[in-house]
Amino acid sequence: MVKKMIMGMVVGIIVLISFPLYGAASQAGAIFLAIYPGARPNGMGTCFAAIADDAIATYYNDAGMAFQDKTDITLMHANWLPGLYPDMYYEYVGGVHEFPGIGKIGANFTYLTTGTTEAIDEYGKPIPEGVFSSFDLAVKLSYATKLYENLSIGVGGKLIYSYLVPRWIIEKIWGMEQRGGGTGTSWAIDLSVFYKTYFDGLNIGASLQNIGPNISYLESGGSDPLPRTFRLGVAYSPIHTQINKLTLTTELTKILVGITRDINDEWEDTWKGIGIEYTLSEFLSVRGGYFWDTVGERVGPTFGGGIRFANFEFDIGVDSEIYDFPTNNYRLSLYYSIKPGSSSN
Repeated sequence: MVKKMIMGMVVGIIVLISFPLYGAASQAGAIFLAIYPGARPNGMGTCFAAIADDAIATYYNDAGMAFQDKTDITLMHANWLPGLYPDMYYEYVGGVHEFPGIGKIGANFTYLTTGTTEAIDEYGKPIPEGVFSSFDLAVKLSYATKLYENLSIGVGGKLIYSYLVPRWIIEKIWGMEQRGGGTGTSWAIDLSVFYKTYFDGLNIGASLQNIGPNISYLESGGSDPLPRTFRLGVAYSPIHTQINKLTLTTELTKILVGITRDINDEWEDTWKGIGIEYTLSEFLSVRGGYFWDTVGERVGPTFGGGIRFANFEFDIGVDSEIYDFPTNNYRLSLYYSIKPGSSSN
């Protein structure tokens, strides 16, 4: 009985993390890697692979860093799906800096916690000292360089750590020590390309992400594939002056796990987004978008905005309407950027 109840907790934690993700994404491990960060992309239907002009590029498309002319740092916080569970938080920190003669180097840190869980016995009573917090994290280092004036490539490597349940709870299930019990580790690489076409203002970006070994929580148990992901985006800025800038973008995201169906089913299980961003005088930005994940039943509008002052920018992105349950899902981002040779004042 104890074994069944503890196993139920383990399964419950996994379900809690993966609840918004169905289809191919639900078949993967470390699925927190499929949660898109950044208030700015979030406001544009999660489209950013063909924009990638700030530190969030380290998630969507490393190659975009090669065209950035500034050092950029971003912090993001989200009270993740509070309508589902109020104790989940999603954090992201990223940065990009140019090293002369080497290229652009980026880094990011991703963290998701599902909050506290209380272990109980077969009678439904709390187990002493049985309160624990589950979390997932990834640390990534990226590199990008130009192959030509209008074409760049990027590569990134990440370490992944997932903590679901304390070891002693796993030991209680089997009555013996389990190596790696309750935790999982893995690593992965990302490959990307960014192309500024000869048509002024039209960019194309693509990335292949999370290529690495499966993650396992028990050495004696099975393993799950990482959420290998392919992104393809197009962005067009018909207006890009110092006063006005308008950007239109669209993006396809495909989780490359369990691909055994026909092409129509795979297309149905592809995430699709469109977005628009208007910026006035490099000071005020407004954004809107629409996101389709038909299989995952996440369909609806997204919106957001941002204000820039000196070297700082504050953004908010909202995608609450894409979920089929009531929730207030906001991403809050703070950026700091400075161009080489400029003053921070």
